[in-house]
Amino acid sequence: MRVPGIAIGLLLTAAMLPALDWPVQKRIVTGTFGELRGDRFHCGIDLGGGEQDVFPVHEGELIFSADQEESRCSVPRGLGTIVVLSHQDGLLSVYGHLKAGSVSADRRNYPAGGVRVGVSGDTGSSSGTHLHLMLIDRESGAFLNPLGLLPPLADRQAPVVRSIEARAEGFSKALEDGMVLPSVPVEILAETYDPRADVPFVWPMAPYSVRLSLNGKEVSRILFESVVVKEGKARLSGTNLGAKDVYAGDRLLRCATINPTRGESHLIVTVTDFAGNESVREAFLKTADR
Repeated sequence: MRVPGIAIGLLLTAAMLPALDWPVQKRIVTGTFGELRGDRFHCGIDLGGGEQDVFPVHEGELIFSADQEESRCSVPRGLGTIVVLSHQDGLLSVYGHLKAGSVSADRRNYPAGGVRVGVSGDTGSSSGTHLHLMLIDRESGAFLNPLGLLPPLADRQAPVVRSIEARAEGFSKALEDGMVLPSVPVEILAETYDPRADVPFVWPMAPYSVRLSLNGKEVSRILFESVVVKEGKARLSGTNLGAKDVYAGDRLLRCATINPTRGESHLIVTVTDFAGNESVREAFLKTADR
């Protein structure tokens, strides 16, 4: 049984940090924390809205910058033109994919909202103009979900749960009421995503949490709240779960492996976004006799 815990460290950090503000005027989230990007977690959020001024989330001091137009230094994760600011209480903010040439070469101090750090752009490994924002706890090195520290955004769209799957050796089916499960350990997977609200087509993003309950008891919780790097591998805080442990494919999350009980079982999968919108799928299942 796998029971990922809540990242208590982030909750404590949020209580101690100063109030942050959004770095851009047009606040369109186009990528959420924890999404599967290749073989790794997306450790920040993406903000669309076209080319626009980017301001610090709080007053801070410049500790690193690199302009793709002027520098050939190696920039982490293909972030192109980048600015890294240090804030009080050990918080770092990282602004990536900025427009080449938009970063001041000689500024060191950035008052909150008063001076822009750059302009959102398309430098580095980027497929369109946007800002990639990361927040890092300097002491622990944990990447923090910015949506937990920035002012809330209005969002009335619930996550989408396309299917719940059960897999065992020689068995793979979408769950439905009355299904008979084999009497062996069964992996439960959820194909789910959080839809982007401002477009008329499907733009899937990662939800905030996915919980699995069996017969009234929570047996697992995947929580995209913070990510730490242990032994060179990024893992969800409070767990030993890397991206390949959480994802079986694009938008397909591994909830847990369960041991079905004899008779009837009640399984519930609850998916939540950061605004608290919730979608629930449930099924009453039976277990085959051994």
